[in-house]
Amino acid sequence: MSPRTEADDRADAEQRGRNATLMQTYVEGLASTSPPGPTAPAAAVTVLRDLVFSRPATGGELRLDLYLPEGVPGPRPVVVWLPGGGWQRAARGMGPHLGRLFAQRGYAMADVEYRSSRTAVWPAQLHDVKAAVRYLRSVARDRCLDAERIGVWGSSAGGHLAALLGLTGGDPGWEGNGGHAGYTSEVRAVVDGYGPADLLHMDADSLPGGVVNDIDPSSPPWGLLGGPTTDHPELAVQASPVSHVSGPAVPFLILHGDADLLVGPRQSQRLFDALHRAGGEATLISVHGAGHGFFNSDALERTPPLSTTVHTTRRGDRAPARPGVLTSGLVERFFDQHVRRHFSD
Repeated sequence: MSPRTEADDRADAEQRGRNATLMQTYVEGLASTSPPGPTAPAAAVTVLRDLVFSRPATGGELRLDLYLPEGVPGPRPVVVWLPGGGWQRAARGMGPHLGRLFAQRGYAMADVEYRSSRTAVWPAQLHDVKAAVRYLRSVARDRCLDAERIGVWGSSAGGHLAALLGLTGGDPGWEGNGGHAGYTSEVRAVVDGYGPADLLHMDADSLPGGVVNDIDPSSPPWGLLGGPTTDHPELAVQASPVSHVSGPAVPFLILHGDADLLVGPRQSQRLFDALHRAGGEATLISVHGAGHGFFNSDALERTPPLSTTVHTTRRGDRAPARPGVLTSGLVERFFDQHVRRHFSD
């Protein structure tokens, strides 16, 4: 190995400065969802806050907020929202307006927190979100939830955990000890917003000028694993959704901005390719000109909407790419198809 030079040290220091600037920009925007434009009156939503779903050995109680649409007959389908924050902060309220998306249209929306990597490292975060799904099933009768119809939607670190929920639901080795062991953590569909998919290749997939993780102890993967991925390759593989694709999975909708400087868009391409090879059903939407965190902005309701390129695969057959646009209806229609109960069910 060649000895380091003063220029190498200076380049690393400059990269760490860029990392800090990019991460600060993202964190500042996490809870800055813009108000919606004028809309027609919608159904009322009741919000049950601070519901304790787990008491892990470290980190104190974990809670979720449950958004319940009023006047919906029968058990309500559930969408679990997992916020981002680099696995370092996963506060409720950091995401889109869950009352509007999609509780006003008949879904129960669960806004779930999970332990920070500053409190507990991998796989604590996966254990936590699995405990949340099991909890929702345990209270399904009391809350009029459809325990058979649960989907998950996450952004960034939350997208990573959403993907893992969809890929490990039948594996008891990843359940953890978060409570409600008599229930399954399986979900029916996954919306993964720009989540890391292959931790060993995050730096290789970074866009020019983007974050480089393994030189910076404050980087999210470093914190999740307890050190750089190069020092913990086995943990990095365990924590990578691509490593858990072993056959056809539940349907995936994957969205990623092609100007994302925090998680390179190649990460989502890797997951889509793995699902394609396994014969799964997946859609990858590349959002043109979008950076990281667009689920935490007005991007879903922007006029005119952002343009996209849509890639789909089903049972190993890959359709030609086609143009599209980014709207909230796109995500809602995905859950309508795979989570909502239809008359034919």
